Amino acid sequence: MPIRNEDHTFIMACGDMSVSLDKESLSVKVDTGTAVWETSVGGASMMRGEERTALHAAREKSFTPIASGYFEGVLIRLRQLVCGDGAEGEAEASLTLTILLNTHNKELIFELLEGDGEAGQATEVVWPGAFRFPSGPESDYTVIPAMQGYIVPASWEQPVLRYHNGMMFGRDAYMPWWGQMRENNGYLAIIDTPDDARLFIEHIPQLHTLAEAVWVHSHGSIRYSRRLRMYFGEGMDYVAMAKGYRKHVARLGNLQTLSHKKEINPKLSRLIGSAVVHTGIHTHIVPQSNYYDHEHPSNNDYVVHFEEKARQLADLKRRYGGKLYVHIDGWGLRGYDNLHPDILPPSPKGGGWQGLRTLQEACREEEILFAIHDNYRDFYHDAASYHTSLTIKDSDGKQEYCDIWAGGAHSFLCTTFARGYMERNYDMLKQHDVEPDGAYIDVFAVVPGDECYDPVHPMTRSESLSYRKDCFQEIRSRGMIISSEEPADWAVPVLDLVHHAPYALAPGPGEGVAIGIPVPLFSLVYHDALIVPWSLEKGAWGIPLEDFGYLHGMLNAGVPYLSIQPSEEEVRIVRLMAQLHERVGGLEMTDHTFVSGNRRKQRTTFSDGTSVEVDFDEERYVIRMSDGAVIATSS
Repeated sequence: MPIRNEDHTFIMACGDMSVSLDKESLSVKVDTGTAVWETSVGGASMMRGEERTALHAAREKSFTPIASGYFEGVLIRLRQLVCGDGAEGEAEASLTLTILLNTHNKELIFELLEGDGEAGQATEVVWPGAFRFPSGPESDYTVIPAMQGYIVPASWEQPVLRYHNGMMFGRDAYMPWWGQMRENNGYLAIIDTPDDARLFIEHIPQLHTLAEAVWVHSHGSIRYSRRLRMYFGEGMDYVAMAKGYRKHVARLGNLQTLSHKKEINPKLSRLIGSAVVHTGIHTHIVPQSNYYDHEHPSNNDYVVHFEEKARQLADLKRRYGGKLYVHIDGWGLRGYDNLHPDILPPSPKGGGWQGLRTLQEACREEEILFAIHDNYRDFYHDAASYHTSLTIKDSDGKQEYCDIWAGGAHSFLCTTFARGYMERNYDMLKQHDVEPDGAYIDVFAVVPGDECYDPVHPMTRSESLSYRKDCFQEIRSRGMIISSEEPADWAVPVLDLVHHAPYALAPGPGEGVAIGIPVPLFSLVYHDALIVPWSLEKGAWGIPLEDFGYLHGMLNAGVPYLSIQPSEEEVRIVRLMAQLHERVGGLEMTDHTFVSGNRRKQRTTFSDGTSVEVDFDEERYVIRMSDGAVIATSS
C-alpha cells in the first residue's frame, strides 16, 4: 500500500501494521494490530548549549514521501528552528530526519541525517523521542541492558539510578538496545549508530517510564547520520528482545563465538572450565591517593616476591587440581596502578626480570595460564615519558585530572598513542624472555569512547574505540588471551575474557541492592562469545547485597574466581562451577525464566538442554541434563 498523505498525517502501512506521523507535532503512532505505541508531543527535541527546543517548533517544515522496493517513508526537513541560550546566542538551526517502514519485514527505522549549518552545532538531538509508557501492572516493564541487565516493572516503586548519563558502552548500557513490554506486546529498539549516543531512562514511580535514544554531538557537531531500528511484536518479552538483538549482531558478522576464537587461539580451550585467580606482587600507594593510609604508613608499600607467588600458585594447583588462569597485578616497576604506561622493568622489590621469569616458568610447569594486568589509558604524571602534549584534551583545551588510584596524579593518554606504547612494552618483555599467556588491558572495555580536541592529535569517540580495538588485536596477534574490565558490546568480537559482567546496583556500581529486577540480558546475547568470571561471596562486587555470588555465577554458567588460599568449601563450589562451565561455557544461553513467577527463583537453559535453577532465598541450586536427570544439587 503506498504511503497516504492526509491533511495532518502521513500514514505508512505493512499488513496489519500502520505507522502515522503527525505533521504538526512530529509525534509518531505505531499500530501493530494488537497494540498501539505513541510518542509524546515535544519528545523530539534539540539541545544547543543548555537550552532544549522541541523540533516541532521549527518555523518551517517540509515533508517528502520516499519509497523503494522494500520501504516507504517520509523525509522531514526542519528549517528556522530557533535554539540557543544566552551564552551561545540564538541560532536558526536546520535538521533533516526520516522515518522509514520496511514493507518486507515491518522494521521501523528513524534517522537523523548529518547536520548542516548551525544544526551541526547541536549538543544533542532526540529523535523520535520516547513512547508513552505510564505506570501500570507489574507485567508491563522496561528492559535495560545496564551491566548484566535488569527490568523495571511499570509498578516499580523505586527510582532507577543511572551511572554515567546513559552513554553507550559504559555501565549504563553494555549493549546498544532497550525494549518495553505492555499487555503482552513489546518492542525492541536497537541503536544502530551507538558510538555517539546515550540511552536516556526516566522512571518516576506511579507516573511513567520513558526510554529514548539521545544523539550526542561528535566534536561539537552532528557529523554523520544516526539511526534507530525498531521491531514490534506480540509476546515480545525480555528474552525475545535479547534474542532479537543477538540476531542483529549475527547479521553484522559481529557474533564471534568462543568456538571461532579457539581457532584463532587454541589456549582458550584451556581457559574454558578454568578457575580465575587474581593475585598481586607489589602495591605502592602514594600520599595523594584516596587509598593512602595516613595512620599506618607501612601499609602503603608491600610486596610478595615473584618466587613466593610461584610457590603459592604451585600449592594452590596441588590443592585444587583443576585448570587455573592467574591474573597478576602489581608486577610493574612500582607496582599496581603506578607509572603507566612506563611500567618496565618489572618490580625490583618483587625480584625484577629474573623473578618475573621464575613466576612464568613455574606457571608453565604447573600448566597454569599466566596473564598480566596492564593499562594504556591512565597516564601517570610521574611516568618517565609523561607530557601534557600526549594527553586527552577537552573542548576548552584542558586535560582531565584524577588521583584516586594507588599511583596518584594522572591524566588520560590519548588513545592515538596507546598501541605504540603497547608494542614497545611487549617487545621489551619478549626480549627478556617473558611471553605471558594473556594480558588484561584495564578500563578500555568499560569506559565509553573518549574525545580528544588537541589539534595535533584530535580523536572522535569512534576513533577512540577503533584505536582500543587495535590494541586488543595487537595482544591477540602475539598469541595471547586478551581480557579487559567489562564487556562493552563493541569489544566482544575481539575479547576472550572480562573481569566481570555483574548486575547494576545502587548506590553501586560495585555494591548495594539491585536496580530493578536483575535478568541476564548480556548472557542471553553473548554467553557463548565471552568468558565471564563470577565472585562467590554474598554481596561481592556487582552482586546484589542479599545474594550469594556463586548462585548468580551458576545461573549464568560463568567461570569462578578462586582465592589463592581458599577454604575447602570454596574449593568445592569452584570445582562445581568450573565443571558446569566446561560443560556449557561455549554454548548459547537459550532461555531465562522466573520459576512459577517467583523473582527469587530463576532458571536458565543452554543449547544442549542443560538447565540451572537457583533459589536465592533458600540458597539452593540444581543443575539438570536435558532429560531432567540431576547433575548436581545443593540439597
